[in-house]
Formats: sequence, C-alpha cells, structure tokens
Amino acid sequence: MRKNIFLLFFCCITPFTAAHHSTNANFTQEIISIEGVIEQVRFQNPHASVLIKNVDVAGSETFWLIETSSLTTLQRRGITFERLEVGKKVIATGRKGRRDYTMYLQSIDFEDGTIFTPEPSGYSNR
Repeated sequence: MRKNIFLLFFCCITPFTAAHHSTNANFTQEIISIEGVIEQVRFQNPHASVLIKNVDVAGSETFWLIETSSLTTLQRRGITFERLEVGKKVIATGRKGRRDYTMYLQSIDFEDGTIFTPEPSGYSNR
C-alpha cells in the first residue's frame, strides 16, 4: 500500500517539478539587433540577463533587457561575469520580446570583434 501511494505521488508531482517555461511565450520570432553599452548584468540561474543602454541619433536613451540562457550554460560556453563587463560596447541580436525593450539573446558582438552565441547551433528555443 505504501508503495502504491509513493508511486501515485511520484507520478503526479514529478511533471510539475521538472517543468520549464517556453521562450515562445515571451518572445516573438522577429530577429532584431540593438547596439549599446552594458549597464548591468544578472549572472544567475535559471536565466542570466544583460541590461543594455541604447542611445538613438536624437540622443534618447532606451534600456533593453536582454535575457539569455542559464549561468551554468553561459559558463560552459566560455562566458564569464568579467566578459560581460559593465561599460563595454556591444551589439546584441536576438528574438524581439512581446514586452517593449526586451529580447532573447542569440548572439552578442563585442568591440574586439569576437562574437558569442549562448546556445549551441541548432539549439531549439525550448
């Protein structure tokens, strides 16, 4: 009897504990690029993010929240907190957010010419 109760509990609870949201809920399929300066970095799980200040030709400032993969995934791909240094000029490319001034990162170009892609090529958007 105890075994059956445990099995029932395991089957009912496990799907919820392993669930993760899709990026499709928050981001469109439209690809955009934003040039700016890194203002803030949140290097954490489940998703790291970068705040980029974009200044248009009229001098208006806009802050873009760029969401990316997890801290663990970024570290495995070679990106460190130091690499995403506040004050660095970058170009971020990714899926436009459904909310204004948001994006899901596909690549980030640094001033030194290096390009970083947080997901391996062919990676699905969950």
